[in-house]
Amino acid sequence: MIRNATLLIIIALASCNNPIVAEKAANDDPTSKVIFPTKNSVHELPPELSEISGITFLSDTVLVAIQDEEGILYYYNLPQNKIIKKQTFAGAGDYEDLARVGKDMYVITSEGKLTQIKNFESTNPVVNTVATPFTKKNDIEGMAYDSKNHRLLIAPKEHGLDENKTTKQIYGFDLKTMKFNPEPAFSIRLDDISAQFEGDALEESSKKFLKAIGNQNMNKVFRSSAITLNEKTGEIYVLSSLNGLIIILTPQGVMNQIIQFSGVEYKQPEGIAFAPNGKLYISNEGSKSGIGNIIEITHEH
Repeated sequence: MIRNATLLIIIALASCNNPIVAEKAANDDPTSKVIFPTKNSVHELPPELSEISGITFLSDTVLVAIQDEEGILYYYNLPQNKIIKKQTFAGAGDYEDLARVGKDMYVITSEGKLTQIKNFESTNPVVNTVATPFTKKNDIEGMAYDSKNHRLLIAPKEHGLDENKTTKQIYGFDLKTMKFNPEPAFSIRLDDISAQFEGDALEESSKKFLKAIGNQNMNKVFRSSAITLNEKTGEIYVLSSLNGLIIILTPQGVMNQIIQFSGVEYKQPEGIAFAPNGKLYISNEGSKSGIGNIIEITHEH
């Protein structure tokens, strides 16, 4: 019995890593919303950032990153491929994402602890903590700044506050009132995602695999790992390390497109951000290799 279960897992993982199957299925269907990156460049990271978990940009060439074990902001120059500054803001923790809001920086942990670093680039930044209703069971991994509504968008990896297992929810934190809105700003229906992959690699590797081992939980198709906004279009990009997907939502929250990516360079996608020039980047933890990276991707849109 154990041998049969192991065989099913191997088959499922093999089909999950076959982008040709998925690309052919999507391209054969003119109504498909699935698109694929057309080009990428990879920036390998130093060992200090092997556990990189979130990125946000200061300029077209300089970003700030965090890793999920230490309360440190890492300033990283992409063309130079090196850390140019390190700034400690707190002790050890499970830090998952960060967002720049003008002169302030916000960092969030997996259990939903929100840290505000006021005037973060100054010699004497002020660090405050802000309570949210999340706990470890929500497993927060994504956060981004929505400048139009002057709010933070926060995405749980697991279920939302209402424990609905059929959707992935995104919540808003109002930066004017510094209050959290318990009603989701956006909800992504998991069956809407799976419907775009009927008959292809995602169907085979996720849905059929889960059924084979007796797990009907569609929460395993898409789990929010990071989130960012395209300031030019207002679209929301939600990354899932699981199955290598980015869901693109309109400003109204309607699923517009899905980016599917695969390859050895996408080791463990945990961060996503746009540079001011509009280029899109994904950061990857080092996984078993121990070498993290940041990838610039382009896609048809």
